[in-house]
Amino acid sequence: MQTYPVFVLITGKPCLVVGGGSVAERKVQDLLQAGARVTVVSPVLTPALAAQAGAGEIRHLQGDFREEQVAGMALVIGATDDMEVNARVSAAAQARGIWVNIVDQPDLCTFIVPAQVRRGELTLAISTGGASPALARQIREELEDHFGPEYGPYLALMQAVRSQVLTVRRGDPDNAVIFKRLVASPLLPALSRGDAAEVRRILREVLGEVLDSAAIEEILKYLSWQPLVSS
Repeated sequence: MQTYPVFVLITGKPCLVVGGGSVAERKVQDLLQAGARVTVVSPVLTPALAAQAGAGEIRHLQGDFREEQVAGMALVIGATDDMEVNARVSAAAQARGIWVNIVDQPDLCTFIVPAQVRRGELTLAISTGGASPALARQIREELEDHFGPEYGPYLALMQAVRSQVLTVRRGDPDNAVIFKRLVASPLLPALSRGDAAEVRRILREVLGEVLDSAAIEEILKYLSWQPLVSS
């Protein structure tokens, strides 16, 4: 199956999940992580989904799926074990031009959800076009080993650096050189070791001609790894 890879911005957008089991639970968590406003249609929910509904984190429409429930949704996911219901979900969404994914039924989908590795702002997506979800899962596990949790604070720091530099001299052609030097520096290994002194040294060495010490210390505040911030 040929696909066109995209990353969809759904923060604050209404999304529908049909189904209340463990698969639906995983889909709901992914949507919430992306900032969506999630509605779940199902007669029953897993304990985790029921707790989220009770806390107001998701909206629960108790009962069977009805076609009109897809109206106004940014995207729809069908995650039931009833193929007839899944087919109705797909048809209802496609009739309204709404993106729809039916779990494990690519022929009913207008988009496929890839295997994902998330490290803060870093997202790696793997798809085999539906040919082998098992292979996509294996590749995801390999990437999880290669791209460790340090990439979360690393991306937070890089984003803070970019913001500070562009505030000082937006449009300067030398900015790209600075960003490349920082990526090529031993900054990531220093973060991985939790070496706050080395992180500061690298930032001062690379950014010293552009940012003062106060700006560099402000950048360090963006790190979510507390040992680095407090050192």
